[in-house]
Amino acid sequence: MAHGTTACPARDDPGFFAKLALLLCIVAWERVYTINDFWDHPRRGVANVSGHPHIYESPFNKDKDDFEDFYLVSPVEPELLALVLEDWDIWNRWSEAFDRGETSRETHPALPPDRARHDELTNLIGTRFKTDPANCRKMKPKFRSVRLGWNGMEVEWSEPER
Repeated sequence: MAHGTTACPARDDPGFFAKLALLLCIVAWERVYTINDFWDHPRRGVANVSGHPHIYESPFNKDKDDFEDFYLVSPVEPELLALVLEDWDIWNRWSEAFDRGETSRETHPALPPDRARHDELTNLIGTRFKTDPANCRKMKPKFRSVRLGWNGMEVEWSEPER
């Protein structure tokens, strides 16, 4: 490179824009860890927002008798996240066994060997699994399924229109 010139990645690397597009795609879609409530779309659970786990909730508007167009998101504490993920694993084992016809709806949401731990987790989680009104923001999600099953979702977050 000549003295006084700067490198231009777009000029110097013919694959620059393809790499940039791939990077933007990777950054835009984020992991959905759990889907704890579902009605037409995921309504509550844990997903990454800007690369960090957050609780997401879709508020229900009683006056409109429908869900809002936005979701609320709040960072989740690591200890609470661990409990929620463990309970999610228990529910997934139940769901997979139910789909294979190995258990009945009456055992929902945990297989008999997992029932005591599920109950313990429910008590440990208590009422904490919700967004924090003092530390939340409104976001608009776009969910997509990248593989079959409840663990195959990703989300792209954007700022809601004002």
